[in-house]
Amino acid sequence: MAMDDASIREALRDESDDFRKLEEMHGELDSKLMALSSRSEVKPEDEIEEKRLKKMKLKLKDKMYGMMREYSASQNNASAKS
Repeated sequence: MAMDDASIREALRDESDDFRKLEEMHGELDSKLMALSSRSEVKPEDEIEEKRLKKMKLKLKDKMYGMMREYSASQNNASAKS
């Protein structure tokens, strides 16, 4: 039986230091983006920083989803052999 995304994330949190670090970094970037967007005056360098943070956040998300796909595939292979 295939696992849903929430179950896979939970399993990876339990099993993978790398996944936990990626999630933590993703959350930190999210906090930084919220702080930037809450400023009353937006400077050009703030817009550049926002774009940079969004790109970094997306790269982390892509890595996390890659790990989730690999985990799901390994679980499916293991259950197929059973």
